[in-house]
Amino acid sequence: MLPAITPAPTDPALPGERAGQTRRVGRMSGRGLGTALLLPVCAMLGTRAGWGQNTGSAGWRMAGVWVAAGPNAAFESRAGTKHHNEYLLGVRVERQLVGFGAMKLYYTVDALPLVLSTASPVHYDRVDSTWVPHMGTVYGFGLVPVGVELRWTRLLHLVAGASVGALLFTQPLPDPLSTRFNFSIAGDIGVRVPAGDRCVVELRYRFEHISNGGMTYVNPGLNAHMVQVGLAVR
Repeated sequence: MLPAITPAPTDPALPGERAGQTRRVGRMSGRGLGTALLLPVCAMLGTRAGWGQNTGSAGWRMAGVWVAAGPNAAFESRAGTKHHNEYLLGVRVERQLVGFGAMKLYYTVDALPLVLSTASPVHYDRVDSTWVPHMGTVYGFGLVPVGVELRWTRLLHLVAGASVGALLFTQPLPDPLSTRFNFSIAGDIGVRVPAGDRCVVELRYRFEHISNGGMTYVNPGLNAHMVQVGLAVR
């Protein structure tokens, strides 16, 4: 007799794995991730083609450090909607691609030596028909190798950026049946305030999406509205 094959779990309480929708959710996540990967690259190439007459400095330079905090961010879990706090620490290098008057476009790379998610489900117990979560803090780190940033330096110093990267956590996030490896997609907008001859203080609103891109049938994803503060060179 052939051994029985155990199918993937189909408990309706598990986020992202409703019966008949697992494959479709995975495909949608893949398309969304592909689009997010292409947008910064297309913006970079298109803008460089249009402003190629002024390429500025081609060298890489240390740009600064920043921290971001997303308090009380909601996410879907087996036990319903929960809230966690998300924190990021970043170190940035950059390279100017093009410039046109007061407007400049930069390619950015961020190293994330610390990523923190508090009040995350690290284990579930099943009591009768109810999932009981055990919450804890999950640590991680990451690299954001694809980023573009547009700066306007006349009157108000305005800045807007978008980036795509990868994160690795100490355990699966945001569900024990998810993955330790996740993708990170972010966008931000804010101001840069001069602080001396060489430094600027940055204050930004940041939206961060974390997801495994459909690599497993459990992929609820995390969204956080964050405040980002940084110290950068001019």
